[in-house]
Amino acid sequence: MELIFSALIIFSLRLADQSLGTMRALLVSKNKPIYAALIGLVESAIWIVAISQVIKDIDDTVLIVAYAAGFSAGTILGSYIERIVGVGNIVVRVFSPANSPSVAETLRENGHGVTVIDGEGKDGPVKIYLCVIPRRKLKSVLNMIEEINPNAYITTDMANPTSLKK
Repeated sequence: MELIFSALIIFSLRLADQSLGTMRALLVSKNKPIYAALIGLVESAIWIVAISQVIKDIDDTVLIVAYAAGFSAGTILGSYIERIVGVGNIVVRVFSPANSPSVAETLRENGHGVTVIDGEGKDGPVKIYLCVIPRRKLKSVLNMIEEINPNAYITTDMANPTSLKK
């Protein structure tokens, strides 16, 4: 019974520390080094406790499996948490025939900046709407677009803002 309890503790510690590690890596890629460093501080403390428990009984396969399983599960959990938190911005591109309803006004009324570009598609003139939004607002923006123009073609990419200021 003590072995199972130890395995659950190790799994839980590793789940927590790997989830934090995934979040930390994503924050670094989003140019949020202070938040990443704070998460790294907690992550490393948890890791030391978890690994010390495994090393105490290094010959016990159950503890090693619990450690490895916590790592795997923590990676998955961390990516889900990051999606929910939605750090960073995303570029939404909307392509639609020039004569279809415009999504620009509704997006602007809801506080989003929109750039409209006239283009030429395979079947004739098109409007291209570009909008940079916080990731956590993506679902609501997509719902707005679908309500106005359900046949629009939409693409998204991560935005990596670059400043020319020094």
